[in-house]
Amino acid sequence: MPNPRLTALPLTIALTATLAWTPSTLAADDELTLDEELIAEAIELLQERYVDESALTSENLTIGALRGIVEALGDDGHTEYLTEEEYKIEREVLEGSVAGVGIVLDQRSAAPLIVSVVDGSPAEIAGLQSGDIIATVNGAETARMPDGELAERVRGEPGTPVRLGVERSGIDERQEFLVMRAEIEIDPVSWSFAPGSDVAVVRMVQFSVGAGHQFREAVQDLVDEGASAVVVDLRGNPGGLLAEMLNAASAFLDDGVAFLEQGRDEVPEPIRVDPDRAVDAEIPVVVIVDYGTASAGEILAAALRDNDRATVIGNQTFGTGTILNNLRLSDGSALRLGVRQWLTPAGEAVFRVGVAPDEEVDLPAGAVRLVPDDLMALTALDFEGSSDVQLRRAVRLAEAMVDRAG
Repeated sequence: MPNPRLTALPLTIALTATLAWTPSTLAADDELTLDEELIAEAIELLQERYVDESALTSENLTIGALRGIVEALGDDGHTEYLTEEEYKIEREVLEGSVAGVGIVLDQRSAAPLIVSVVDGSPAEIAGLQSGDIIATVNGAETARMPDGELAERVRGEPGTPVRLGVERSGIDERQEFLVMRAEIEIDPVSWSFAPGSDVAVVRMVQFSVGAGHQFREAVQDLVDEGASAVVVDLRGNPGGLLAEMLNAASAFLDDGVAFLEQGRDEVPEPIRVDPDRAVDAEIPVVVIVDYGTASAGEILAAALRDNDRATVIGNQTFGTGTILNNLRLSDGSALRLGVRQWLTPAGEAVFRVGVAPDEEVDLPAGAVRLVPDDLMALTALDFEGSSDVQLRRAVRLAEAMVDRAG
């Protein structure tokens, strides 16, 4: 039996209600409306001609329309529509726990690109790497697959497998990885001394709830244990909560502007760290960033650099550049909107550009990115022979900074 026909008018009314709003900053003549007749015409043609009648549901078209409206803004990877399930996942991540495989995807790219892999996650254990492209999920091609569907296919019940077909730079043939889903507890901060050195390495995975306080505690601990300098590893850090970033920045800044915030037609407003809260305002700092460093991770790197508290090395960052708010809709879904733009303390725009490192250092293809737990098990000789050239360079640069200061 064919599916009941979709009625164009109710869907048109729903979509018009979504967009027929007049922001206080717009004149009445600039009110946003949709062409109801054109939408009704398109829906009628879909009902009459589209081959896959099962796909023609009000839910599918409503979600698709909302995604399309947001995508039309051109703010890919930042402003987006979140289903109720996607919104729930995002909240779980910010609270430090999520079920899945442990990857962060770049939604701006034509194909699903892995920006970062969570330390110790099933994805890392299986061998997935930053820069991998997910071509298939359980045999289904991901090309043109909506973000929400992709996330739903990759996630699943802990203890169940998902097979990912991956394209990797430098390897001609597509690779397959069997990844076992798990409940992932994300520890946002860890630290260790670099092998054979008194330079401490602090890894900041994300700015989830409480991460800023944990970062300050880590800095206090390493200072108490005699660290001469600090390497802050922000590689693959997708960002998170701005309040947590400001708390982390205050570990090294007695005072200063963390970033500039700018709304529509506004003069940029300086956002400062709380004064006189620095754990150590003098200790030399080197920050490592890469393409997976985004949002609050980029802000922290730029804040320390522009306040002359750190040298930044690695690769150009992601380029988020907007302050995002999740605004709930009546059905439990949400619009994640870029409501304000942020600039570096020096006034540089970051949106779609990213933060450029002071020194470009590329991680070779196939290199293993070391984390503090790895460093604890390595000798100085092992560390010098490791493939993580970014971390090795950061430690050597920090040691040179100490020598110059002494």
